[in-house]
This record gives sequence, C-alpha cells and structure tokens, in this order.
Amino acid sequence: MARPFLFLLLLLGALAPTHAAPTPALVEGQIGGAAYAIARPTVAWNGRLLLQAHGYRAEGSPLVADLFVDHAAIAKLLSEGWMVAKTSYRRNGMIIADAIADLDALRQHIADTYGKPRRVLLEGDSMGGAIVTLMAERGGGDYDGAVAVGAALQAREPGGATGVSFQPKLPVLFLTNQSELEGPRGYVQRATALAALDRTLVAPVLFRVSRDGHVNVNQAERLFALRALDLWLDAGRTHLPAPKAREGDSAPPEFYDATLVPKPRPSEVTLLPDGRGFVARVSEISAIYGNAAVNVQPADFATAGISPGAYFQLTSGDQVYRVRYGRDFGSVERGQWVMFPNAEGTFWLARNLGNAAQSAKLTVGGTLTIERYPSP
Repeated sequence: MARPFLFLLLLLGALAPTHAAPTPALVEGQIGGAAYAIARPTVAWNGRLLLQAHGYRAEGSPLVADLFVDHAAIAKLLSEGWMVAKTSYRRNGMIIADAIADLDALRQHIADTYGKPRRVLLEGDSMGGAIVTLMAERGGGDYDGAVAVGAALQAREPGGATGVSFQPKLPVLFLTNQSELEGPRGYVQRATALAALDRTLVAPVLFRVSRDGHVNVNQAERLFALRALDLWLDAGRTHLPAPKAREGDSAPPEFYDATLVPKPRPSEVTLLPDGRGFVARVSEISAIYGNAAVNVQPADFATAGISPGAYFQLTSGDQVYRVRYGRDFGSVERGQWVMFPNAEGTFWLARNLGNAAQSAKLTVGGTLTIERYPSP
C-alpha cells in the first residue's frame, strides 16, 4: 500500500531551496581518453554517488564533461552530502559499449580515490537513458538503480550491441515527456510482464511529464525522480506514488504524472525607458550546442508587447539579430534565430542547426537587449 504522507515529505524535500551553499569542490581529469568531472559534496560525503550519462553528441564536438554544479538538482544533492560525477565518454557519436566502460571506469576511479560508495545511482538523458537502462539490465553489485530521462531506447551502436533486452535486474525509473511516451511505456509493459515470470528481474516504473519535447524536464522534476528512486531503494516500491488514471480513460493507469510547473519569479530584467523592451542576462551556455539560457520569463515579453510567434530585435554587443518568439527549434528555418520557453520557466536563445553562442559571442553573465519592432 502506498503511503502518500511519505511521498509528500519526499516532494517537499525536493522543492526545498538550498540557501547560501558553499561552492563545491570540482575535480577534473581524464581516464582512457574520456574527460571526467567530479563534484564533491559541500558537507561530509554520505557515501552516495550520482553518475550522469549524457546523450548523443555529433562527431567532432568537443569532449566535455559538462557537470553543472549550479543546477538546482545537483546543488541540492551536493548540499546533502552526495557526490556527483560525469564523463564525456572517449568519443562522440553513437557510442554505447564504450560509454558503459567509461562510466564503469569513472565509478572505479571514485571508489579507489574516495572509498567505495554505499549507493550509486545512474541518470541518463536520451542516448544516455538507453545506456543506463542497459547497465540496469546487466545488473551486478556496483550500481543500485537508474533514472532514464527521455530514454532513446532505439539507440543502436553500429556493429555493436543489439539493444535492450527488457530484463532489468535493477530498479529503473523512466522520466518521459508526454510526446515521447510510446517507447518507455512499451518497455515498462514488456519488462513488467517478464518480471512477473522471473523473480530475478525488477519491474520498472514510468513517470510522465505533461509537457511536449525531448528531455524537456526541469530541475525540480529531475530531483523528484531521483528522490523517488532513492525512496524505492530505501523503503520498497510500495512507497512510490500510485499511477493515476487519465480522465475518461477506462484502461488501467500506467504512469504517475510527475509534472512540476515552475512558479513565476520576480522579474530579473531591466526595462528600457520607452517600454519597448528590456535588458536580460545569459545564465548558461551549452558547451556542445551553443544554446544560451536567458533569464527572461513570459511575463517580461508580455510587458514589452512581444507576443508568441512575433519577431523582435536582439542586440548583443554591436550585432543586431532578428529573432522569433517561438515554441521550439522548429519554429524557424535552418540558421534562423529563435527564443522559446524552457522547462525551468525561462527561455533558450538558439539558432536552428547553428551555434548561437559562437555566432553572437555570448558569455555567461553577459547581457542582451531585446526590443519590440516599431509598429508599421
């Protein structure tokens, strides 16, 4: 029987802010050609380790272990005594077997350097979600469970492994956007049926995020899923929230809706005197794709009179760009500029199939001016 009170405590813990946390110690290096980054906790290590597996990166992209210690979920775990680590893998492209070997090598390096962890969780995005699922199917005593975010379960390495077997030996929690439910839902259904016949297998669970997109989840939702997996390991599967039936659906419920809508925050932009725009700040840049997170909220655009779908003027340094207020990358043609809401309640600035940061010489902490075009 599920215990709603325990999960309410879990949720409250996930949403609790971290106040004035000290900067974590970040250790970087290389193992077998793969770059790694290890964030040591800001308090005494509690013996728990989170290993992150990134998604597909185009060949020729830099080998970067881009571990963002200021992301809310990671910062919260670090403040509680977790260690968090990430590897670039030894190469980019479609990499499965070697990626698993690189994750194993990083876990072993941490055990040799800091002591054997008493719990190791895996978290993977997209192709990384398939990787951590395969690691859960492998089983063994080195890992305890996995959160697979937007898992690209169809991922196949050329000439390599044939793909998932639907036979996880460790707990797997799929966190998936509503527009990509088909693959993870099919995996959960098939794996659950096999687990009913073989007690060495562990039936996975499915958490849905009621938002379209690919790996379009926010930090609160990530932390919620990680805490759910941790609770599963500590107290048993019955302590997870029960799946909820959709309104008007007679079929048995299959997933729990883990959507956590970010609350609007006080505006952080500086309005221009004429009211046609504002000055915003770049808060993060993707080292791989060059997309920039900007501290703009929908209300800021509304205040400037810039509506969804409209084009506006963006100034970075001495360069001016025509940008569309869109829904995603596909809102504009190749090479065009777009800003669209992200799962955190702010916006991404991007070029469709281009690198926005390189093109506009963007830097973290740098400012941008956004203005409505004058009416005809």
